Amino acid sequence: MLRQFIKNDLSPLLNLALPLVLTGLVQASLGFFNTIFLAHLGEEALAAGGLVTWMFFTLIVILFGTFGSVNILIAHKHGAKDRTSIVLVLRDGLALATLLTIPTFLLFWNISPILIHFGQSVEIATLARAYLHALAWGLFPKFILIILFELILGLGHSRTLMIFTVATMPIYILFCFILIFGKWGFPALGIAGAGWGNTVADWIIASALFFLLYRSQRYGFYIRSIFTSSKPFYWWELVHLGLPMGLMYCLEVGFFFAISLMMGTLGIQALASNQITMQYLGALVAVIFSITQAITVRMGHQLGAGKVNLAKRTAYTGIFLSVVYMLFVALNYWIFPERLISVDLDVHNPANHEIIHMTSTFLFIAAFFQILESARISLFGALRALKDTRFPLLTSMIGFWLIPLPLGSWLAFSLNLGGAGLWWAMVAGACFSVTSLYLRFKWVIGRLEKAHAARRCAPARMA
Repeated sequence: MLRQFIKNDLSPLLNLALPLVLTGLVQASLGFFNTIFLAHLGEEALAAGGLVTWMFFTLIVILFGTFGSVNILIAHKHGAKDRTSIVLVLRDGLALATLLTIPTFLLFWNISPILIHFGQSVEIATLARAYLHALAWGLFPKFILIILFELILGLGHSRTLMIFTVATMPIYILFCFILIFGKWGFPALGIAGAGWGNTVADWIIASALFFLLYRSQRYGFYIRSIFTSSKPFYWWELVHLGLPMGLMYCLEVGFFFAISLMMGTLGIQALASNQITMQYLGALVAVIFSITQAITVRMGHQLGAGKVNLAKRTAYTGIFLSVVYMLFVALNYWIFPERLISVDLDVHNPANHEIIHMTSTFLFIAAFFQILESARISLFGALRALKDTRFPLLTSMIGFWLIPLPLGSWLAFSLNLGGAGLWWAMVAGACFSVTSLYLRFKWVIGRLEKAHAARRCAPARMA
C-alpha cells in the first residue's frame, strides 16, 4: 500500500514540485543581488530600491495570480489531449498580457507624484521614478515571459522551466551589475541601471524563449498556431478565474504590510522581531507555493482526462506533503529558535536579550500559523484546479482581514499581549481559512464525483 502510494501519488507530485522549488529559489536570488548592488550606492538608493521592489512585487503578485489562469486551463486541455484548445488559451493569454501592459506602463511612468502624496521625500521619489521608468520599458517582455512560463507549467514540464530559469538568471544579474556601476565601457546609471538591467535582460530572455519554443518539436505547434482567429475565445474564462486569484494575493500581501504597521506601533523591538520571523515565513512558504503549483497542474491533467478520483488523491497527497514539510520546519522553530535568530543577531550579547526572547515567542506561534498555512495554500491549489477561485478570495478576506485585524488589535492592545497577540490572531484566522477551504473542497469534489458517476452510469441505463 505504501509502495503504491509513493509510486502512483507522491513521486509524480514531487517530480513536478521539486523543479518548481528550485526555480523559485533561483528567481528570488535576483532581488538579493539587486539589494547588494544598490546598498553600494548609498542609503537613499537602497531606500528607493526597497520602495520600488515592494511596489513591483505587489504588482507581479496580482498579475501572477491573474495570469495563473492560463496554466489551469492549459493543464485541463492537456489532460483532455486537446492541443487546439491549448493554442487558443495561449493566444488569449498573450493577448491579455499585451493589453495589461498599457495601464501598467502608465502607472509606472506616473507614479512619482503618488509617492510624494503618500509622504515620500522628493529625493526618494525622484530616484524611484528613474528606476520605475526603466522598468516600464521591460513590462511587455516580462508579461510575455510569464505567459510562456505558464504554458510550460500547464503542460507539466517543470524541469524545462527550472533549466531555463537557472540558465538565464545570471543574465539579469550581469546586466544589472554592468549598468548600475558602469562596467566594461557602459555608462554608470546608478539606480536606473537596476531597472535598465532588468529591462534589457527581459527583452533578450523573452525573445530567446519565444524563438526556442517556436523551433522546438515539443512546443513549436503551440507557438506557430497562436495567430489563428478561430473560436472559442477564452478571454472571459481567463479573467473569471484569474482576477480573484490576483485580488486574493493582493489582500494577503496587504495584510502582512498592515501587520508590520501595527507591530511598528508596539515599538522598534517588536517590529524587528516580526521582521526576523517574517524572513523565515516568506522563504519557507515559497516551497509550499511550489508544491501547490504542482497540485494544480497534476490535478488539472487528471480532471481534464476525467480521472476525478485520481485528482482527489493528488489533492490529499499534496496537502500531506506540505503539512509534513512544515511540521519539520515547526520543530526547528520550537527546538532551535536561537540558532535561527543568530543569523541576524548576536545571541550571546546581553543587550539583545529582550529582542531574542520576543523573537523566540513569535517563532513559537508562527510555527502553528505556518502549519495551518501549508494546509490552506495546498487546499487553495486543489480548488484552483477545480476552477473555484472566488470562494478562496472570500475566505482570504475573512481569514486575513475580518478576523485577525480586530482580534489582533484587541489581544495586542486591550489585553496587553503585544506582538504575540497579533500572531495568535493570525493563527485564529488561519484556522477559519483551513476549515472553510477543506469543507468547500469536499463539497466541490463530491459534486464532481457524483456527476462523473452519473455520466458513467447513463450509457449502461440506456443499454
